[in-house]
Amino acid sequence: MQKFEEVECAICNSQSRFEVSKNGQHNIPINLVLCKNCGLGYLSPRWNADSYFNFYSKEYDSYYRPSLIEEINTTNPEKNAIIQRFQKNNLLPESPSDILDIGSGAGENILNLKKIFPNANLFAIEPSEDSQKNLIKNGVKVISSDANSNWEIGNEGKYSLIILRHVLEHFLNPVEVLKKIQASLKEEGLLYIAVPNNLRPTKNLESKWFRVVHTYYFNKYSLKNILHKSGLEAIIMQEGDELNNHELFTIVRKSKKPLETKISSAHFEEQRKVFMDGLKNDKNPIQILKSRLLRAIGKS
Repeated sequence: MQKFEEVECAICNSQSRFEVSKNGQHNIPINLVLCKNCGLGYLSPRWNADSYFNFYSKEYDSYYRPSLIEEINTTNPEKNAIIQRFQKNNLLPESPSDILDIGSGAGENILNLKKIFPNANLFAIEPSEDSQKNLIKNGVKVISSDANSNWEIGNEGKYSLIILRHVLEHFLNPVEVLKKIQASLKEEGLLYIAVPNNLRPTKNLESKWFRVVHTYYFNKYSLKNILHKSGLEAIIMQEGDELNNHELFTIVRKSKKPLETKISSAHFEEQRKVFMDGLKNDKNPIQILKSRLLRAIGKS
């Protein structure tokens, strides 16, 4: 039995919110809201920490990555989106000493990085028991199963590179975890973040895009604000590319000075319109028929 908790906006602490949807992927109910003050999307009420941890450790893989471990063995660094984006922006570290992958799954990204940085020490934070086994088998040290633990203690200023690929949107306390990351980065270390871009969602919002495991719904405004609250700043931030047009990604470093958040109700209105237009379009009979046909032929 899942237990629930109410939360406020993680950026501006407002409790003024607009209800978007109660329907999520796999027919698991959600409570998706938008902060009317700054536009951050989040779930409230949502499962509490114990409910989420039990789901991630025991059930998540069966829902979202049932064949991931098998696929790992065929991955290629030249096709890895993280590596390509670092290279394209001339930001790939020359010889990182310590690499941490948070929410690494069975190791798709960190094991690709191992191929181009064979001398780097590899670390992971991953709750899935099956994924942990694959990581350890491939030489990755699992330092914690929970990003909310005190894993940063003793690792201050340690990591040259930290990866958060489609993980930030899963956290219950994103600012707290990002502050831990800020403390554990080397002074010139880099952080890579990729999240679903909620200003460019795919179709079928309630059956595909909205998920109980996505506790936060970021866009370019809220992602920048959450970074600034955590003592981090973006070197680059981009809304999609030829690798994934529905993704928002950024390469981040420690900030040398305090940074301000920019709060605007216009950000709420922009995000509200995107979601409401998407929900309306998803209920269009022609769109429903098209989606069913695509699913039938395996393209959705």
